[in-house]
Amino acid sequence: MRGRILWYLVVIGLIGHKAHAARFVCQDDVKPADLTAAEQKLVDRFWAESLVYLQQYLKALETPTGGCQQSAQATVQTYLPATGREQTRCILDYGDMALLAKHVKAVLAEPDKARACFDPQKNYRTVALYTPGEQVRSLSPTSQWLKRPLLTDYFRKMGGPIGAAGLELNENFVAVTSRVDTRTHWAKDVSIRALPTLWSSVGWIPLYAANPDAGSARFRGGYLYAELMGPWGNLRIRTIDGERVGAEIGMTVQLFNTSYPFHYHHPQEMYMTLTRPECIDQNRYMVMHWDNDQFRRVRGDKGWTVEIDGTRDRWKKWFLDQDSNTQWLTYIERNAIHAFYARDGCNQTIANSGLVSVWARTTARDNEQITRLCKPAPGAGTVEDMGPGKKTVCALRDWQQ
Repeated sequence: MRGRILWYLVVIGLIGHKAHAARFVCQDDVKPADLTAAEQKLVDRFWAESLVYLQQYLKALETPTGGCQQSAQATVQTYLPATGREQTRCILDYGDMALLAKHVKAVLAEPDKARACFDPQKNYRTVALYTPGEQVRSLSPTSQWLKRPLLTDYFRKMGGPIGAAGLELNENFVAVTSRVDTRTHWAKDVSIRALPTLWSSVGWIPLYAANPDAGSARFRGGYLYAELMGPWGNLRIRTIDGERVGAEIGMTVQLFNTSYPFHYHHPQEMYMTLTRPECIDQNRYMVMHWDNDQFRRVRGDKGWTVEIDGTRDRWKKWFLDQDSNTQWLTYIERNAIHAFYARDGCNQTIANSGLVSVWARTTARDNEQITRLCKPAPGAGTVEDMGPGKKTVCALRDWQQ
């Protein structure tokens, strides 16, 4: 009798496993690689650390914080006029975040199948990918094998104040990205200290270096992002069980003493702060919905013009102090206007610091993906000196769903 029961449980288990087995469809540009045994070991390590990153990211989303029972609590607006304080929401109450979590969970449940969609991007040509510098490359044999071009060379060739800022960040990349604290919200460290192969092998992009509308030269040279999972990342999954995978997950680094200007975009976005600040107001951030009463809005033929007046220190009530403990999780809804301000405070006296975050978008295959920067209002100065305490204009277009 005991044997029959055991056989029955095994059969049920097999049926259940088969019923829940996911079907992964990779992007067309993911091709099987012809690797030697030694090269495969290098890719294996990259994949293993990528799984740890995704696993810990999912765990952080699902672990209750604040007033939430089923997930982490995120700040969705840093200032709500009705209350005079921030607005929060349980992050997995958003349908797009719940779908992202579902797809990451499917990857973790069947990593051998998902792995077919993993590409180390050794010969990737769609987007130029870099390694910050020789010190970063030396962290892992995988990074040495990939032999991506170095951002230190890129910015040295660029020269000028943008090049100087880029060199400052990338020559000190290990120091900047190591100044983090993952003890409060992470079961395991996900930083460069614990996952050196991931952080040194993923492809980094100097997003604003060549964009003259992106604010100060120091910010343009001092901002990088990398995409691990998503349409342009290492893990490029088109669908899971017929559902389109919009998850885009990676990391961002912003050099200290910089200001990321007001900006917005169609895809929803979230940030998890890893940086341990040296002083309470080292890193400040703002996210407010485009129709927040603090802004003036004018309807046009193809969208809205949103006028932001941060003069007379009005901007200071909109920004919160960002850290790895309390203000650590932010969810940005579609067209929400947001900014990251890493100036003032102790930024004048510290070095080799910045703002390091786990970053994700949820609808990377929908609509337009471009990040749109706001601009100085007429008579409010130039892009170079644009900051939250000035008058700014954001031209929101009607999005095609």
